[in-house]
Amino acid sequence: MSDWKLHTPNGVNDVLPQECAVKKEIEATIWTVFTSFGYKEVEAPSFEYYDCYSGERGQITQEKLYKFFDEQGRILALRPDFTTSIARMAATKASDAISPARYMYNGSVFRAEHTEGVRNREITQSGIELIGSYSPKADAEVIAAAMEAITALGIEEFSMEIGQVGFFNGLVEQLGLDEDTTEKLRESIDSKNSPSIKSIVKDLDIAEDIKQLMIDLPYLFGGADVICRADVQGLNPTSKAALENLREIYELLTLYGFEHYISLDLGMLQSIDYYTGSIFKCYTHGVGFPIAAGGRYDNLMGVFGTQKGAVGCAIGVNRIMQIYKGDALSVESTLVFAEENAEGLAYELAANLRINGCLCEMYLGNDFAEAKKYAAATNNSCILRVYDDKMLDIYDLKRDDIIKTDIDTFIGYGDMMDEPDFTEATPQDMGFRNF
Repeated sequence: MSDWKLHTPNGVNDVLPQECAVKKEIEATIWTVFTSFGYKEVEAPSFEYYDCYSGERGQITQEKLYKFFDEQGRILALRPDFTTSIARMAATKASDAISPARYMYNGSVFRAEHTEGVRNREITQSGIELIGSYSPKADAEVIAAAMEAITALGIEEFSMEIGQVGFFNGLVEQLGLDEDTTEKLRESIDSKNSPSIKSIVKDLDIAEDIKQLMIDLPYLFGGADVICRADVQGLNPTSKAALENLREIYELLTLYGFEHYISLDLGMLQSIDYYTGSIFKCYTHGVGFPIAAGGRYDNLMGVFGTQKGAVGCAIGVNRIMQIYKGDALSVESTLVFAEENAEGLAYELAANLRINGCLCEMYLGNDFAEAKKYAAATNNSCILRVYDDKMLDIYDLKRDDIIKTDIDTFIGYGDMMDEPDFTEATPQDMGFRNF
């Protein structure tokens, strides 16, 4: 029998120091970009009452929720996404906030995936929600902020695919389909099953242009010409309004300078019960799933008592980690080694370095040969060997060089940032890396 305490459950992982450094750097970069757009960070609880997610208003099916009970027997659920929690927060705690309100978040969401193979059940997301605007300018801002964050992470080749749920809803309204047939049609379009689409629409009493449009819908993707191709004669007002909304969002994004990355896709229909307008997903090479996704969800706020327009986007941090090529792993630090009776001097030196913003760690042993091996194995590029008479040996491991000085001279250099007398090397060259 397995000793379960030695293992993690399926779908969750430990994040060791090197991976964690990458993850934190990704999160910090995204945070910086979102902050520059005016978004303010909020925190939502890790679990909510089950009622918050029940019904048809969520994009996560009930089977994917992790559910448990509180001490009164009420059903709770780990949050499967942030949007619902922030919508509740905005409607109940900040309903009087000046619109639009801009919120951002970072943390884990939990989904009980039941598919075969390895799937993450704890997912880190960094995202934004813009609440209180129905304008396409809001959609464009959220999409642009997401693309700005992605480019800031050094990802140069990606595609932001943008659709419009209202276009399909208008066609369904025009066709007069019942709920079951609508769902079958949605699944057929989503899977690009043309024979199934044809079998559904062939006997409908509608104009041939509309019938052909529905058949072509899975393949209506590309540039701005998609909007012209979809604007056929006889299109109803709901679908026409959706196309005009998509056109405005596209034109605004070209003003942001992101035209090269945009692909319009009228066959994107996932989660249509959750979203009410624009929907979007971002793909890049090397990742089999979207690295970012979001859309407009104007009806969700009303569920919590305050009807407002809203649009948001989440970036999948775990997925970005698969392809990230940042410099988190190249950050070097300094190792301080204390000779006998020099511990106090060494602690004071290390404290001074940290105050000046340098990465610095103490070696806990007494064998200098072992300290050199430890430094080489732990990305320390420099060793400061401290003696009890205040003398100091600086071992530059990158240059394989030793500089001899005293602590007072060295600390004075660190305080004044002047050129030292004992070497031409800068602290950065020698491993004194700022945070």
